[in-house]
Amino acid sequence: MEQRFDIAIIGADTPIASALLELLAERRLPLGELSVLVVDPDAAQSVEFMGQAQPLDNAREFNFAQVQLAFLAGDDQPLRSEAQRAADAGCVVIDATGAAWPEAAIPRVIAAVNPTALEGFNECGIVASAERVLVPLLRALAPLHRRHPLQALHVTVQVPVSDSGLPAFQDLAQETTALLNARYITRRHFAQQIAFNTHGQIGDAGADGLTARERQALTDARALLGQPELPMAITLVQSGIFYGYAMQVECRAQGLDVAAARALLGGIEGVEMIESSAAAECPSPVTDATASLAVRVARLRRGAHPDSVAFWLTADNLRVAAAENAIHCAAILIRQHL
Repeated sequence: MEQRFDIAIIGADTPIASALLELLAERRLPLGELSVLVVDPDAAQSVEFMGQAQPLDNAREFNFAQVQLAFLAGDDQPLRSEAQRAADAGCVVIDATGAAWPEAAIPRVIAAVNPTALEGFNECGIVASAERVLVPLLRALAPLHRRHPLQALHVTVQVPVSDSGLPAFQDLAQETTALLNARYITRRHFAQQIAFNTHGQIGDAGADGLTARERQALTDARALLGQPELPMAITLVQSGIFYGYAMQVECRAQGLDVAAARALLGGIEGVEMIESSAAAECPSPVTDATASLAVRVARLRRGAHPDSVAFWLTADNLRVAAAENAIHCAAILIRQHL
């Protein structure tokens, strides 16, 4: 008889949790009991899983010794504290958020790029996704890097509000309605207008000019590519849309040209190469990325350097960058380590 695994989702009322529940229903992991947890739930709150309402339980009162796996779906401190408590109880925690952890022993994993890093899950009982914007980006770039080692990388990412959780999502929804009706709202998450707007940074920048997420993305990318000194710039801008990453990428590597990049990118599982040069067929984060598991690459062309190429990339920030990577990690852990 196939072994079943009891699983908990910590932060079950977050956008990432919604994507996890959808993919768990589709992927059919060997799931036993599912517990959906939040901090201090409303008695009437529930989430839907496989067509059934699942009541939310209080994470602070939950006995994590009764589950074997837990997904962390929110990065606020109370949820992270519960994730640590779960790990201390012997439950393997998969952090889907991409947030930084102070413990260097916690492996940072993109399952399609460095799955062997999951072997380190026993060190702290926690494995963490790499910075989420890297999940679709390196799905495309890592195979290219193996054939043509990168010499420089420049990426600008338009980040949707759902990356920052429910309060950010609600700010955009409420402010959009308010502005269309000449009304004012008090925002909960954003310091300035987000509806019909773009912010040049996400969070305050440090003395080096980088925000915390940009710094983490650089650290993770260099580690995952095995090039700690790789010249690289990653800029994250806040876009006034609900879902979907959009990235402008330029990379340089010896001997890399458009033909070589096209052949490599077109052969990567999960990456869809858009050959058309028509504006109407260029993928967008809203129309093409949302609710899709594909990483779409378009506008492949020569970059600023003779050995560089540039391209446009879109992907669903919740399904591809968070939920799918976490569930892929869980599948490997179940199959090889648990």
